[in-house]
Amino acid sequence: MKVFILRHGITGDAPTDEERDLTSNGRQEVVKIVRQKLDELDRVTKFYSSPMVRVKNTLDIAANLMKFDGEIFVDERLTTGSRLPELISFLTDIDTEAGDVMISSHQSCTSIIVLWLAGEDILIPNGSLLCIETEEMAQGKGEVLWQESASGQDIKRTEYFVDLI
Repeated sequence: MKVFILRHGITGDAPTDEERDLTSNGRQEVVKIVRQKLDELDRVTKFYSSPMVRVKNTLDIAANLMKFDGEIFVDERLTTGSRLPELISFLTDIDTEAGDVMISSHQSCTSIIVLWLAGEDILIPNGSLLCIETEEMAQGKGEVLWQESASGQDIKRTEYFVDLI
C-alpha cells in the first residue's frame, strides 16, 4: 500500500491556532501539488485529517481535485503536539488491506510519522506531498518513494530531526 502525506499549505493569522485557515497562496499550493500527482493518487480509498481548519480544508481541496466522494476521517491524534504513542496508535488502526491512504497534518506529526514508518528524518514543507510504500504499519517497514513540493523545495533530510524542532 501507499501512504500519501499531504502537509497543509501556507496559513494566515487567526485568534486561535485551531482557527487558522489557508491563505490564497496556501490553497494554490495544495491545488498545484495534488494536480501534479493525480495519476498516483487514484487508489486512495481513505483520507485522514487533523481537526484543525487548515488541514481539513487542505483535504477538502485534494478530495475535490481527486473526485473523491468518500468520508474524510478527522482524528484527534493528528493534532499539533501529538506525540509518538498517539501517532503509532493512529497508524496501527489503519486497515492496510483497504487501499492507499492520504494523511494530512502538521509539521511535527508528519515528520514523526515518516521517521517512525520509514526511518528517515525528513522536514516536510507546507504544500508538499510525500509518498511512502509499506506492506504493514510498523516501525521501519516503509520506504519513502518521493516527495514533491509546490514550491519546488527538495527533500530536507537531517540526522538530528529532534534538534531542529
